Amino acid sequence: MDTYLKILGDGQVWDVKGISPLAPGRTFEDLFSGRALAQMAAEEKGLFFRFRERGKLTGRSVTKAFLSNNPKAKKRAQALLENLARNGAFGISALAKGKGIKKGWSARQRGYWKNLDAVIIGGGVSRGKTGRILVNLLKEYLSREGLAALKVYQARFPGKEAGFLGAVINIIRVSRNYAEAKRAKATGCIGLDLGREEIGVGLLAVNPKSGRVLKQKQGYWFFSASMRMPYKRHLKKFLDTRKNYTAVERQLGRKIRAAILGSLAGLVLKAQSAAGRLGIACSRNIGVAVPGSVSSGGYILNSTDYLPFFRKQDGFNFAKGLEKALAESVKKGIKIRLINDGIAAGIANIYFSKKAAGKVAFLGVGSGLGGCVALARRVR
Repeated sequence: MDTYLKILGDGQVWDVKGISPLAPGRTFEDLFSGRALAQMAAEEKGLFFRFRERGKLTGRSVTKAFLSNNPKAKKRAQALLENLARNGAFGISALAKGKGIKKGWSARQRGYWKNLDAVIIGGGVSRGKTGRILVNLLKEYLSREGLAALKVYQARFPGKEAGFLGAVINIIRVSRNYAEAKRAKATGCIGLDLGREEIGVGLLAVNPKSGRVLKQKQGYWFFSASMRMPYKRHLKKFLDTRKNYTAVERQLGRKIRAAILGSLAGLVLKAQSAAGRLGIACSRNIGVAVPGSVSSGGYILNSTDYLPFFRKQDGFNFAKGLEKALAESVKKGIKIRLINDGIAAGIANIYFSKKAAGKVAFLGVGSGLGGCVALARRVR
């Protein structure tokens, strides 16, 4: 069994307004994200203080409280998850009924979200028991919105692995150029995920004739690794993409950019070494999941508030920059194909879903909110 997948629209719904009748001016991301959950926790007058992560309240703080043995914190965490699910149901309902408002959206773009058959909830908030409860609550609230027939599923891949899985599937989906050696039993395909906290890499093996991803006992990837973002403590200096930076700041930003590209190249080298040990020849095409919109020419167009000088308006072509870094330290001739990280996570979770079919939306509920809408059909 394989999956035919057609992306209808991206998941840039974070700034859609008209989501909640209780807060009409707030965006979908303001109301339905890990950040929104953390803000709810911050209003609880210190109840979740002991569950902070590195001194900060996060969405995971609420998860930790919910899974704790503290009855009071557990009860309030359940209430916050109910609020989050209610907000999510408001948002999904508004999009599915064509009532969500986003500046610049055409009638066609609004139409992508109408008549959904299923929704997959991914991202950090969707993990484990917390995710199961969130999904069940969403079903309940969607039923109240008149959408009882809309199926809701918990993501199979809630973490960074969804990014590199989707980045690889995107290459397979749009091109056969990943399979340079047609006579080989398997082609190694490498995917990268550029996250806010970490950089991840995964190696998949693909049948070069059918394009199907080969599975083994531990999952779809034959190798995976991650590392913390280089110069992480300095990245706060580059949170405002509209700022006019000083010469010293620009020098630091370019240094950080070079370090990130070098780290990505290092992870690719590790994946290629793992493929060599397995006797798998790697494709020269590598997929990379990145924040923000991307162009077919290899540029990142926006949303790089923690990646200094990575955008097209900074005069930087991400694909060419990484190809150069790989040529210097790994191998010449490697080609990079970019994809938005929310869409990549959606592709991974829809493509490998055993249940979701028809018009399927994916929503990644993490520090932000992203995803995609796709048509999925199972074929033999």
